[in-house]
Amino acid sequence: MTAPLYNSRIIDTYIRLIKSRYSFIDITTLLKSADMKAYEVADQGHWFTQDQVDRFYENTVRMTGNEHIAREAGRYSASPEAIGVMRQYILGFIGPAETFKIINKATNNFTRSSTYESRKISANSVEIIVTPREGVVEKPFQCENRIGFFEAIVMVYGYKPPRIDHSECMFKGSDSCRYTITWESSRSLIFRRIGVGTTLLFVISSLILAIGGHWALLENLLHLFIPIIFLLVATVANT
Repeated sequence: MTAPLYNSRIIDTYIRLIKSRYSFIDITTLLKSADMKAYEVADQGHWFTQDQVDRFYENTVRMTGNEHIAREAGRYSASPEAIGVMRQYILGFIGPAETFKIINKATNNFTRSSTYESRKISANSVEIIVTPREGVVEKPFQCENRIGFFEAIVMVYGYKPPRIDHSECMFKGSDSCRYTITWESSRSLIFRRIGVGTTLLFVISSLILAIGGHWALLENLLHLFIPIIFLLVATVANT
């Protein structure tokens, strides 16, 4: 397939990941192996072909020794180093559900290879169906990259990595890839953050009391802290 299908932002995320976690890789050599130029990767209006992306991925795996780097690169989209890639298209929304609602429009800025359909299942669960366009032959690593990207969409809002059930896959005989993405409820996230804040407050208060020699107050604080934390943990587990 010689048509330009994949935006340079995808490759840019890989490059940022490699510079951060695989600094021993020579970026110039890697790009040259895929007939890519650094200025093309930096140009957000540039698009690469399936063949170029395939060669880039194959050599990235060979040079890093990581066979799962496609998913790692997808997840890396949520990192502070790469957040600019997602901010323009994602962070204007109030949460994962709203973002997944416009996933087809958002992904048009990254790929011309497939169409994305989304269906809301519940407040914290959606179904995504990805169908390749006529004449396009993607590779399994791009499915892995998608999964990582879906994880990044949820994680960028402060949630834990979601559960993703991949019930149908175009690389296992299906016409499309079907993903069911489920993340923790908003209530669970709120209580988890309260727990972190409470723990931080306890540590600071304990240090102050210990430095001042207020051991009786410290003991009372500990007796108060333990049941509160157990209550928060139980609440999160049941949400």
